[in-house]
Amino acid sequence: MRRRVLYWIAAAALPVIALLLAAAFVVLCIAYTKVSASVTIELGGGSPPAAAFSRDGSDVAYAKEPEALYETAGKYRLRIKTGVLTVPVTLRVVDTVAPRAEGRETTVSALETLTPDKLIKNLRDESIVKVAYETEPEYGTVGDYDAVVLLEDASGNQTRVPVKVHVRIAVDELTMEAGEKAPVAEDFLIDRYSDVQMDPITDRMMQTPGSYPVRITADGTETESVLTVRDTVPPKAEGVTFVAAPGEPVEPEDLVSGVEDETAVTAAFETEPDFKSLVPQTVGVVLTDLGGNKTTVYGTLLISGVAPVEIEAHSEPLKVEELQLGEGYTEARISWQFIPNVPGLHVIIVLLDGQENYALIRVKDIVAPTIEVQRTTGFIRHPLPAEAFASAADVSEVKLGYLSEPDWSKEIQDVTLIAEDAAGNRTEQTFTLTLAPDTEPPEIYGVVDRTAYVGEPIVYLSEVYAEDNADGLISVDVQSEVRQDTPGDYRVVYTAEDEAGNRTSAECIYTLVAATVSETEVRTLAQEVLKKITTDRMVTAEKLLAVFEYVREHMYYVGHSDKSDWRMEAVRGFKTGKGDCFTFYAITRALLDELGVEYMSVTRLGGRTRHYWTIVNIGTGWYHYDTTISSTHRSRCFMWTNEQCMAKPAFWRFDQSKYPDIATEPFDYKAVVQLEKEGLLP
Repeated sequence: MRRRVLYWIAAAALPVIALLLAAAFVVLCIAYTKVSASVTIELGGGSPPAAAFSRDGSDVAYAKEPEALYETAGKYRLRIKTGVLTVPVTLRVVDTVAPRAEGRETTVSALETLTPDKLIKNLRDESIVKVAYETEPEYGTVGDYDAVVLLEDASGNQTRVPVKVHVRIAVDELTMEAGEKAPVAEDFLIDRYSDVQMDPITDRMMQTPGSYPVRITADGTETESVLTVRDTVPPKAEGVTFVAAPGEPVEPEDLVSGVEDETAVTAAFETEPDFKSLVPQTVGVVLTDLGGNKTTVYGTLLISGVAPVEIEAHSEPLKVEELQLGEGYTEARISWQFIPNVPGLHVIIVLLDGQENYALIRVKDIVAPTIEVQRTTGFIRHPLPAEAFASAADVSEVKLGYLSEPDWSKEIQDVTLIAEDAAGNRTEQTFTLTLAPDTEPPEIYGVVDRTAYVGEPIVYLSEVYAEDNADGLISVDVQSEVRQDTPGDYRVVYTAEDEAGNRTSAECIYTLVAATVSETEVRTLAQEVLKKITTDRMVTAEKLLAVFEYVREHMYYVGHSDKSDWRMEAVRGFKTGKGDCFTFYAITRALLDELGVEYMSVTRLGGRTRHYWTIVNIGTGWYHYDTTISSTHRSRCFMWTNEQCMAKPAFWRFDQSKYPDIATEPFDYKAVVQLEKEGLLP
């Protein structure tokens, strides 16, 4: 009974189910009239918009957004919404585009093998690509090969890429700039080889632009390369003034000097000069090297109207009579003083009947220089230049030296000096040199009692130095007991030792006092004075005289001063113009400090009262320099010798053992000024 009931229920449901299926089919048919069941796209194109599935342009949308990028070809199920319906669709992703790439023309060593991927560039495809040789080069064998690289993507699309492959032992061509260092075999080789031979490359090849074949053998295999030498740098040169004698031919090369280039250079006139004109001409000279590079240099051409004259070198001014101008001129004179003491060709301006002309003077020197031996002794192991033993003289510049260096450890020997002038004339002079051991200790100068200031650095060697008979100026060691923060008297010891071990010591007392005047104040006052009494055009001797005159005119002598503080006395002297010899000395010292003149302070030895002054050296030797003037002392002690100071021996008596030797020749002010202006003063 129960089974019969189920049967009737099923029989009644079948029509309903059939009706529902028919309705669903009708709905799907209606939906697919608006939506495509499938869409095909190319791999790599990205997901299509939902509208791509619409048949009639009606609004549709994805039920779920698809993947943005499909990485492999195939079929993908999607769902599209149209109205209230959701329809399943198929997205077909296909790959129909073959891979793309460019061949990379490659030169490879004969010792190397490349994988095919090394021969391509800019590979493009939307899937994985297999790279393989279709035609492989014969690696290891020198030659040029047409290789083919086969590209195949995941969908089986194929592309063949032709590539040129050059298998080499050496580069085909090596390009270098002319003048560079010649290349070696390794510069040509692409790889390393143990046994290499190469044709020689000459300097001439490197200086001549062109292409040169070069044979190279590497590990028994011979190959050929090409060396290309190029010249891209234009020549360099300077224009010069050239003076031509009447009728003398003039070449472009005459107007240039210092030509620099790595290849041969030719010269040509930019514009042909006027060889008849006596007016100075600016002439362009075009320089061309083997590489075709050009440079134009401008020189000056002077055509002389006077035949060249050859004269013997001498130190007197040239006279018109020496020019041998001949007849036909009523007046002839040389425009400026010319001393023909330098061998060579010189140009001077000569006025012939009032008109300027150029005369060529060829100065020759056939007279050898003279040598005068002035010293024949020295010290063992103390080398000296030839000038220490002799002097050489000539009308032109002369060099003096040894024919061979003396043996400075030998006591007695013959030494030959040689002098050569500017023209190459030479003179030899032999003398017997005697060398002795150095047993004499050095001398220390300027070690006298001094005053310094509490808390300020002390320059112990400002007026102290040591000189040795064999070593000349030597260093001085200072040992001081000074406590710079405490006033008082302190012992200071100076020691000097020469190369031979001879030693000298000297000591003095430094008195430390509290500073009442700053160094800056003293310097400022001194600088203000120097601005008024000196100029930048003055030489040192002229400035010394200006200081001397200023102090004597500015100061009025009174019989007292505070001799424990020179800076305070300097300020007093600058501001009041009154003081005694110590005040005169103090402002003189301040002014000499600003001038940078070498000086030493001197105190009178003995006498009823003390007296202060300086000695100075400006390259002429040491001289007394005392600016003090009073009613009882009017001597003008400007750069005096000891002998001149004997005019008042008690006044300028001093301990000469503490100071360097004073010059014995009177100071020639005008001569010294001239030497300074010419730069000839030591």
